[in-house]
Amino acid sequence: MGPGDLQAILKGIELYRDERTLVSVGDDAGVYEYGGTVLIQTVDVITPVLNDPYLWGAVGTANALSDVYAMGGEPLTALAVVGFNSCELEVKDLRKVMEGAVAKLREAKTVLLGGHTIDDKEPKFGLAVTGVCPEGAYVTQSGAKPEQLIVLTKPVGTGVLVKALKDGKLKEEDIPEAVENMLRLNDRASRLMLAVGATACTDVTGFGLLGHLWNVCRSSGVGAELVFGEIPLYERSVALVREGVYPRGAVDNLRFVENVLETELERWKLLLLTDPVTSGGLLFTVDRERREELFRRARKLGVDCWIIGETTPEGRIRVVQR
Repeated sequence: MGPGDLQAILKGIELYRDERTLVSVGDDAGVYEYGGTVLIQTVDVITPVLNDPYLWGAVGTANALSDVYAMGGEPLTALAVVGFNSCELEVKDLRKVMEGAVAKLREAKTVLLGGHTIDDKEPKFGLAVTGVCPEGAYVTQSGAKPEQLIVLTKPVGTGVLVKALKDGKLKEEDIPEAVENMLRLNDRASRLMLAVGATACTDVTGFGLLGHLWNVCRSSGVGAELVFGEIPLYERSVALVREGVYPRGAVDNLRFVENVLETELERWKLLLLTDPVTSGGLLFTVDRERREELFRRARKLGVDCWIIGETTPEGRIRVVQR
């Protein structure tokens, strides 16, 4: 399944909405107003991305919380969603997953209220999260305007690393920077995004950088020009892709954007840009005039950020090398 498939599945089905429905299917999360409070709701489930079950639980939690941060909200509560085959895995492993999840939820000041487990041959873990917009304002994918800066707050390429881990080509200790970034919450990046007046935002996860960028472009009615040389990449990911190591999802994501993509980049470079990311950074658009403020506030908040391109009036994505 590619980006936007849920929308395609629901096409022709009349969804129930009421006057309090602010954002429905199609964005990073749903937004609903109740009693004067603006709520954000999302759910995200992933298969094991790291061999250590504790780290998997922690990364899965950061990944699930990310949609709330991408909308400019603060997570409040969570429900766990667990797929587990007790015939093949030990309960102690599941406990480790939950210990990692609870530790990350504590860091995010998010309360675990319960959850649900199912018997599943392939292990899965995720969270349904409810957040709130304290000031009532939120950011969607549809506010980008032409000639704005495109900002990214974490490197891409974790999908390649996860593939290498599963194939036994790497161990967690070989990629400390990537593990640290996957564990890092997007709370401070969200504060940065709000502080500089971002007009559109999404988080970079399973659909890859180009897939998520295209969702912003088509929702906003703009295009984009990216500079490959400005996009942060993990060195090990670059080396692995050049050796032919990459997940199938990268190919699926490339297929999703190829009709709107204009580039002369080599295929291995494109596969890095469509690599299915786990717990990636925020991708947002901001006015050019806020460039200096962006980096000043980023330093103050301790957030890494890169300007990787600009939005354009044309409804296509162009990627250049320079």
